[in-house]
Amino acid sequence: MNELSAVALAIAWTQALVALALVLQTLELLWLWRFWSDAGIWRYAVLAPEHRLLGPPLRGLCALSLPARSFGVLLCVRLLAALALGAGYSSGLGPLLLFTQVAICVRFRGTFNGGSDTFSVVLLTGLTLAQLFPGSLLAQKAALLYIAVQLSLTYFISGMAKLQHADWRSGRALANFLGSGRYGTPAGLVRVFSGPLRLSLVSWLVLVFECCFPLAWSGPRTCLAFIGLGLCFHLGTWLLFGLNRFVFAWAAAYPALYWCSQWIH
Repeated sequence: MNELSAVALAIAWTQALVALALVLQTLELLWLWRFWSDAGIWRYAVLAPEHRLLGPPLRGLCALSLPARSFGVLLCVRLLAALALGAGYSSGLGPLLLFTQVAICVRFRGTFNGGSDTFSVVLLTGLTLAQLFPGSLLAQKAALLYIAVQLSLTYFISGMAKLQHADWRSGRALANFLGSGRYGTPAGLVRVFSGPLRLSLVSWLVLVFECCFPLAWSGPRTCLAFIGLGLCFHLGTWLLFGLNRFVFAWAAAYPALYWCSQWIH
């Protein structure tokens, strides 16, 4: 496979997986409409006073797009655009979807679902770059490189941050998460991971995986191994803590990483 074909394939896979992640995110938000409606706990009236601090153009844009009815329309447009992206119609959809993603972050005072929303911005920024310059091989490469670097940093920085805390090294942090009851972890899984030795072992497996993730750049075979570990990691956090969005958002960046592991060799 020549370089141009490899880049095009990586972009196509990235677009398809990003589309899947966005469709699922949007359906989830539409399902929770009663919470961000005018009678819900996330109603726009709570946010409106804060937006008075913005300049007239941004304040007007928020007032136009973020109240309940307008926000519902925005989500429906986003759903259609994500479906079109998944079907292979990419022209102009990257910037539109990026705008909707930023609007969602503003609507929920930062992010609705934490890191998955932030990483969705990263993914859509890369795709927007690729779509704005469809005839530029350099732009396509830069988009893939940007996504892959950001992906690697999410793991590495998270791992290094955990490594500095004794509670993570001992397994106490994981025990606290599992025992808190805030994540609805099934009782059976809590029992499976109970015990200092097992908690410490699992914690160290997570630490080693995250801190060593940049090794995925060392070659395609190593990259595939880390991608497999990454999928297992995110599926595990879904089962234990209900973080379903992370599986799809991070998986959407794996084609870019795999292309980069080939490109640098």
